[in-house]
Parts: sequence; C-alpha cells; structure tokens
Amino acid sequence: MTIVQIIDKITAWADANICKQIKLKLPDDNAADSSFDYTETNPAAFALFVPTKEKLPPSVAAPIPSLCVQFTEGTDRLTENKGTLKVRMSLSAWNPGTHGPELFHANGNGSYTRYNTPEARALFTRHGEGWRDVWNFVDAALLALESTEYIDGLRIVKEDGISFGPFMEQDAISDWYPYWFAWITFTVERGLARAPEYHQYL
Repeated sequence: MTIVQIIDKITAWADANICKQIKLKLPDDNAADSSFDYTETNPAAFALFVPTKEKLPPSVAAPIPSLCVQFTEGTDRLTENKGTLKVRMSLSAWNPGTHGPELFHANGNGSYTRYNTPEARALFTRHGEGWRDVWNFVDAALLALESTEYIDGLRIVKEDGISFGPFMEQDAISDWYPYWFAWITFTVERGLARAPEYHQYL
C-alpha cells in the first residue's frame, strides 16, 4: 500500500466517520455579526493540504470548517515486513459568537425547539467562546478513532496512543479569532508487500 493510498484511505474514512457526523458554522468573514445568514455545514475532509478558496472542489463551500489528513513521519521495518506512518489530523472551525438560531426554547413538555424565527436570525452576541466548536470537533474525531481498530486495512497502533492539542505559537495557544484550530496525531501500521510497479502519477 503506497503513501498516497494510505492518505486517501484515511481521508475517505475521516469524511464518512467524522465529518459527515457533525455540522459546524459556515464562515462569512463579511458578516460576523447579526447580518450573518446562519448556515451550518459538514466539515470538508482534505488530503495533505487545505486548498485556498479559488482551488476548492465544486462540492465544498469553504476551506473551513475542515479536517486535513497529513503525515509527519514514516518508518519501514524491513525485517518485519511492516511499516508505520504517523498521521496528523488538522481540524478547523469558525465561530465569532452566538447567533440566534443556535438557541433553543423549552416547549413546556420536556422538549426543545430551535429558536429560528426572523427575530432570532437577527440576534447575535460576539464573544470568544467559539473555541468550543473545534474541541467538540476533536471529541467527535477521538470517539471515531478510539472505537476503530482498522481503517480500510490499516491498523491503528493503539499501543502508541493518540495525542491531541491546540496549535501553538511561541508556547501560547494561537489566537486567530474567529477561526479555531486543533490537531490529533496517531500511528497506523501497514504491510510492506508491494508489487514491482506501484506508482500512480497524475
């Protein structure tokens, strides 16, 4: 299994098992206030790089929110005919504050309804609590990873653990309000049996 195949397999798995399971706010940098047309979307799943807006596939509305599957290091253990790849998932979200449609009101019978009237859509409270979105995203990804043994033939090396954290600059958590970022790293194992011709070029 080639490196490209591994990245593609993990990206497809992440799209189906993480990104398609949650919805986050779709950014509008020109309306980070009550004029924002509240929209939620499934995060996009990208391989290796997050494309800029002009290079997005037609089916993707924005480069954020997203999950990008990258790798930081690979090792082939030739005598064991096995190899490992350290994978990093870079996760991103956008949230400048609380918009009216995020609020729910009690129906009086123990159920709740999203407050999505025209009046609600005009409500907005700017604050710095949007970081919660990216960490809810991380929790969804961790749940999927920790309950999975194999990703399309790749074994998650559970004995190496799963690490996660915020992106940092000079030992401080990076502040790019209203954008929020975090990462997850883990290791996958592959067999090294390869056909003589395995390269697939663009």
